[in-house]
Amino acid sequence: MIGRLLAAWILCVAPASFAAEPDLRPPAEGYVLHCSGCHGLAGHGVPGTIPTLHGIGRFGSTPDGRAYLASVPGVAQAPVGDAELAILLNWVLEAFSDAPPTPPYSAEEVGRFRSRPLRDTTAARAALTAP
Repeated sequence: MIGRLLAAWILCVAPASFAAEPDLRPPAEGYVLHCSGCHGLAGHGVPGTIPTLHGIGRFGSTPDGRAYLASVPGVAQAPVGDAELAILLNWVLEAFSDAPPTPPYSAEEVGRFRSRPLRDTTAARAALTAP
């Protein structure tokens, strides 16, 4: 059901909201191509292995959280340019956590972070979520 809803959104809503960047793939399509293989179409991940994307909005508003999101290996090594990846990250945060990053990611910021992919994502995430 979620897959059909996401596909409908891609076909109906995403192209209209993505008109500002005509040379780039709509972010929902980019998500399906580059993220859903691990996180699933609904963004729930695999418990104990691949974290959910739900609730990650808190990372989008702190410097360390922003760096983490843009430098996890799956993100940092995605086969898209910095501008497309910035748009995709902004979309993921809004779509799955209802919290767009503040400020939105820019291509320049993404380029800086993704040039240094994380090696230990578990430790980095634990440090961000520690009390």
